[in-house]
Amino acid sequence: MTSVRTTTGIGSHHRAAEGTGHRVGQGLTRPPLLPRLNAMNAQPICPLNPPPRLLLFDLDDTLCDYAAARTLRLRRAFAPALDHVPDLDLDRVIEDSITVHPHGTDHFAELLLRHGVVNPAVAEAAADWYRTNLFHGLALFDDAVATLQVLRNSVQGFKRRIGLVTNGPAEVQRAKIELLEVEPLVDFVLVSGEFGAWKPDPAIFAEALRLGGAPAAEAVFVGDSAEHDIAGARAAGIRTIWVNRTGQPWAGGDPPDYEATGLGAVRSLLGAGDNSNLAQPAQGATGGR
Repeated sequence: MTSVRTTTGIGSHHRAAEGTGHRVGQGLTRPPLLPRLNAMNAQPICPLNPPPRLLLFDLDDTLCDYAAARTLRLRRAFAPALDHVPDLDLDRVIEDSITVHPHGTDHFAELLLRHGVVNPAVAEAAADWYRTNLFHGLALFDDAVATLQVLRNSVQGFKRRIGLVTNGPAEVQRAKIELLEVEPLVDFVLVSGEFGAWKPDPAIFAEALRLGGAPAAEAVFVGDSAEHDIAGARAAGIRTIWVNRTGQPWAGGDPPDYEATGLGAVRSLLGAGDNSNLAQPAQGATGGR
């Protein structure tokens, strides 16, 4: 079950249930804080008050499963090393690689040498494959498309605007957004590599508010990174929803306004908890390569 809780006392202390599960974090239990939503209820609960007019979403590990795709790519890249060290612990190599550098490949040679792979050609081949297949296995979370669709029109009296705010080099993030077919589902996309400032820099959040045509008090930011998403948005005066699918404890500092274990809980917080209204994902929208 996916649930949601307040972490700073904002909103009601109840429990929310979500009807569309997700492969990451299923089975997690959270404190009983938001009421279960009745799928027959025509007026979904919306703890956020006032309801936001502008919804800002992070991309990686919020709307798309970057972490799972990265693990899959690393496993494929390092697998040929088993021919040289049959008892190589691939899981440990992958974990060490992410610890050394979450995204790069320059450390592959040193890393594999540390694990007993002495042939530098193996590391070179692994790095080449990883860079060539940068988006291998990348996909949107199962209910990401439906979530963006239903949130746009979930509040009576006005149409919400939705923005995507993502860190990364422009060419990488734009190619990723095109692959995932997410741009038609939002009103604007803000990429740090194009704008010239990265989350948590206040400048990129100010630009998102400008593009969205809303003050900070009428916006909410949804993201998985405590450092980049939550800290940055809070510093800009924007309410925050921390997407914490793996049940990690809060590391310290100012906590998010809300914590959610999946997009279903996000929908509940934003007044779209009636999952019977969710549309099916568009054909091919969740298919990554």
